[in-house]
Amino acid sequence: MLSLRSTSFTILVAVLAFTLVIGAGCGEEDEDAEEARGELTIASTNFSEPWILAEAGKILLEEEGFEVEHVRNIEGSTLLHEGFMAGDFDLYVSWTGTQFAGVLDMEMSEEWRDREKVEQYVKEQFNEEFDATWFPSLGFENTYALAVREDFAEEHGLVTTTDLVEQGLDADMVCAVDTTFLERPGDGYADWTAEYGLEFAEAVPMDYGIMYRSVGQGDVDAAVAYSTDGRLVAENLQILEDNKSFFPPYDGAFAVRNDALEEHPEIEDILSVMWGAIDEDTMGALNEQVDVQEREYDDVAREFLEDMGWID
Repeated sequence: MLSLRSTSFTILVAVLAFTLVIGAGCGEEDEDAEEARGELTIASTNFSEPWILAEAGKILLEEEGFEVEHVRNIEGSTLLHEGFMAGDFDLYVSWTGTQFAGVLDMEMSEEWRDREKVEQYVKEQFNEEFDATWFPSLGFENTYALAVREDFAEEHGLVTTTDLVEQGLDADMVCAVDTTFLERPGDGYADWTAEYGLEFAEAVPMDYGIMYRSVGQGDVDAAVAYSTDGRLVAENLQILEDNKSFFPPYDGAFAVRNDALEEHPEIEDILSVMWGAIDEDTMGALNEQVDVQEREYDDVAREFLEDMGWID
């Protein structure tokens, strides 16, 4: 006959064993749930702004159980989009103007100066032509801009790009441009200079990593810069107004393949915290941390998400 003590011990052992089995089962279910989220690839081109934004999207998705690879330094918007269409990437970061004038090959005219109209057109065309979704704007515009040294602008009273042409200063100037802008049709170097009548003595292809410093140090006279680049302030550069509104609106946003979105519709909800949440000053400050302070882009992205309260 079993004693009360041995009976209690037997019951306790059985309960513990049952608990361990249930716990192990729950662990397997949790692991399966995480695996069920799937794998995603997000891509960015070759400078700090898309690195930071793509990394922020990566972190948000990973926080919700996705396994995400961030492919950086794709050379130019055309290659980026081609990889996207081939299924190499599920998501990427870009700007409405890049798609409008580049990928979609649209010409700028007065009717397309409206930011919302351009954004809606890009959204519709992505769905119809590319079976993809163009998500809402992140809240900021990063357009191309002609930058010169502040002292040069003050000396000649320069405010607009037309001022430069009217004074005939461009003929003796060397202008730095990145390769993508130099070669891109629609809103690239050839069409831009033709619109304004700019005739620089030379256009020098240059990486953005050294472009701003080259202008600041006087190695070149001007550069086609990004309006949200933190190095503009660091190098004491002044943007000349695009007074002819040559460049289309450039609102930053994510694009996602519809097959990925259909399989994982929660992608939209996860990334939606970023919609409209980043203004030009904020984006410029984030870029400055990478380009001037030389912080790692992934650290900047994570700190930003933490400051916004989107992750712990």
